[in-house]
Amino acid sequence: MPRTRDTTEFEAMQTRIKAVARRQMATYGTAGLSLRAIAREMDITAPALYRYFPTLDDLITALIVDAFDGIAVYMAQADAAHMPSDDYEGRLLAAALAYRQFALDRPEEFDLVYGNAIPGYHAPPEITVPAATRSNQPIMRILLEAYRAGVYQLPFSQRVPLPDNVESYTTEVGKHFDAEGALLSAAVIGWGLMHGLATLDIHGHYLPSIGFTKEHYQTAVRVFFNCRT
Repeated sequence: MPRTRDTTEFEAMQTRIKAVARRQMATYGTAGLSLRAIAREMDITAPALYRYFPTLDDLITALIVDAFDGIAVYMAQADAAHMPSDDYEGRLLAAALAYRQFALDRPEEFDLVYGNAIPGYHAPPEITVPAATRSNQPIMRILLEAYRAGVYQLPFSQRVPLPDNVESYTTEVGKHFDAEGALLSAAVIGWGLMHGLATLDIHGHYLPSIGFTKEHYQTAVRVFFNCRT
């Protein structure tokens, strides 16, 4: 269906509201979000705001989806920019560094999806789980291509048991991973490594212990994602 002026204006207003919400998260933390405070900053009434996000949970969910999509975009763009395309180690490293860069550039959004739970908020899994799955697809796709090209060596030979919700990937990449046995396990553990180091970094726990955070992050990614050129 063609876009109408009303639809464009509605989405533009939603974008403005989310931008104000992100600024408030940066100042007060994720638990400090308030529709009334957002309305005050935008100089509109709270009921007017409800037209765009009927509840605070609706706004939080939209911010979570945006954050996951942002992570996916960072990694996919880094992968697409890396040449040659058969340099799988370089592509994996570029995508992993992009994941870390998202955490550094947009820490309030990174904390929103991976930090402390917001009191009273319950994420709707039918919306947030697909978004979370999409955020991991770039790194998984590269790893799958590297494995099939014979340049990725699994860090272990047996499949590591995973929870049912991890096993039930419905995307095409996920289906391939499931068929490849231990590869999905390796991808999830590798993501955990990337995520843990990025989280330590943005909260200032990494620098005093390591010093050269980016260099150490690169080394850790290379060691785990043991690709041969």
